[in-house]
Amino acid sequence: MKKFLTALIAFVMCFSVVTTAFAATPDEISESDVASEIRQVMIDTYYGGKEPEYLNIEIVGSTSDGGVYFMHNEGFSLDYSIEETIGDYTYHYNHNDDVMLYKNGNVYSIKEAYESGVIDDSILEELSKMNFGLESNKPNTTVPTEPTTTVATVDEPVTVPDTTSATSATNPVSTSDTATKDTLNDSQNNSGAVQTGQNSVAVILLVAMLAGCAVIFAKRRNYFK
Repeated sequence: MKKFLTALIAFVMCFSVVTTAFAATPDEISESDVASEIRQVMIDTYYGGKEPEYLNIEIVGSTSDGGVYFMHNEGFSLDYSIEETIGDYTYHYNHNDDVMLYKNGNVYSIKEAYESGVIDDSILEELSKMNFGLESNKPNTTVPTEPTTTVATVDEPVTVPDTTSATSATNPVSTSDTATKDTLNDSQNNSGAVQTGQNSVAVILLVAMLAGCAVIFAKRRNYFK
């Protein structure tokens, strides 16, 4: 019984270690396997089954329909640009440096896949977002809106000319001037009243002096008689 339990525990531990090891890098193994499959299909399709001197496969990405897109490097490329129209898109790439499709065990150029119906416009739209040279030719239907400027209008009142105001504006009346004139007039009136009083006093004094002189003269005349 003890031997059976020991063997069972050892089996469980070994199974756990193996499962953990394989679960650690599932993406790496999957991508590596896919790259190996693509490489073999490329050899069978384009090299007649013969192993080339150099052929490297680099996975670019995948789309929602399960297609895998890759670049293939054969160790050389011609330095000239190629432009292809694919549906409503234009694909720019250098010779022998284009992105291809691997799907259902076959490889296609993007143009071949579109024209044969393997991919459609929705997949092309996904590919255009991968930024490897596929650009949309669709016109931009979004019309930019220009900012509107609102001009406020002010109703200006009609002004009727006022002749009185104009006259007042032409000949301004100063309050200080009016007060000065009134002061001068009062001063002149007061001066006249004072002058009149002084003249009256002088006449009275003159009359009194004459009367006094007359009395004195009369007394002296009587004395001499």
